[in-house]
Amino acid sequence: MKKFLLAPFLAALAMFFWGFAYWGAPHLLPYKALSTVTDESATALAVGKLFPATGAYLIPSPLSGEARLMELAKRGPSIEVHIRKESAPHLDPTVMLRGFLQLLVIATLLSVLLCGLSPAFARWTCRVKFCAALGVLVAIGDLGQAIWWHHAWGWTIAQAFYDLVLYIIAGLVLAKFVTPQAEPTAV
Repeated sequence: MKKFLLAPFLAALAMFFWGFAYWGAPHLLPYKALSTVTDESATALAVGKLFPATGAYLIPSPLSGEARLMELAKRGPSIEVHIRKESAPHLDPTVMLRGFLQLLVIATLLSVLLCGLSPAFARWTCRVKFCAALGVLVAIGDLGQAIWWHHAWGWTIAQAFYDLVLYIIAGLVLAKFVTPQAEPTAV
């Protein structure tokens, strides 16, 4: 019961607070990687006119054909835009709920993994190191955003750091609850 309900809930809660602290302070690490424009309002209006619908856009587009793609890529700039045309509240409480549920799923799956591999995790530090190793893999995967999609390296590294610490936090909490069963002794 503790392994599949309480432990994932507490791990998700700890992860949620890490995210709240990391992403909630506008002058911390991730936001230092952002560039700014002189007139956000005029830029938003201009971008809104350039992109017809909600979605993700790559310029040059891989859909424009190989020759055109190569020509535009050589000339530059390369642009990736994620745009939502519809208005939305800045602080939508359902985002927090959906985010917490995502973290709960991650923590539950980590708990299942730890239970399935429990014979190899006799010590608490082994369980934490396993979750941290998963975090390293996820963080390395995050770097693909800069490599493949040309996201800014500063922003990408900030995301990778966030994910690494997120998995370490989950491991620290889950390792306390997800422990291997004691081997029965033969009489």
